[in-house]
Amino acid sequence: MPQIFPHLEMHQVFGRIAIRTNNASQEIRQPRAGLTIRQAPAQMTVHSTPATVAIDQSAAWHNLDLKSPRVRIAEAARAGQQAVLDGIARRSTEGRELLHIEKNKGVNLFARQAKEHMAAAVIGTRYSTGDTPASQSVTYQVTPAQFAISWETHDPEIRSAGQPPEYVYHPGSVAVSMQQYPGLEMQAVGLYVDQRG
Repeated sequence: MPQIFPHLEMHQVFGRIAIRTNNASQEIRQPRAGLTIRQAPAQMTVHSTPATVAIDQSAAWHNLDLKSPRVRIAEAARAGQQAVLDGIARRSTEGRELLHIEKNKGVNLFARQAKEHMAAAVIGTRYSTGDTPASQSVTYQVTPAQFAISWETHDPEIRSAGQPPEYVYHPGSVAVSMQQYPGLEMQAVGLYVDQRG
């Protein structure tokens, strides 16, 4: 039978630690900012003056002896004034001739003056095409059109309303527990008779 020397047997159990962790988390949300833009429409103003053309063809009508009553009256007044002046000059000349009738021997002054009176007393309308050149018979004056555009603009009205960020934080956690406690068993062997032996 083998001999067992006395000795000490030890059985050790190591301890085990269980660690359970929950990670921290965070949520960040940024709402959109409120933005309002308003701009009044621009106003356009247009100022325009139409073109005008003034045509004067009175000289062409006068060349054809087609005159307005006002022109006829003015011409008749001038002609009457000139006729009066001519009549005064003629009577003055005839008076001087009759005053010195003795100088005109053999000449019948009365007959000659009567003949001149008859020639001057022709009644009627004389047709004349006038003396105004054709290039000047019709005159015109043009006033060009005026066109102006003006704008009245308005600055935009911008309103913004910022939103603060929404922040949610979930803290982490650590749980520590003993999964297996440590142990040490010691037993003396060989001091007594082994019951099995």
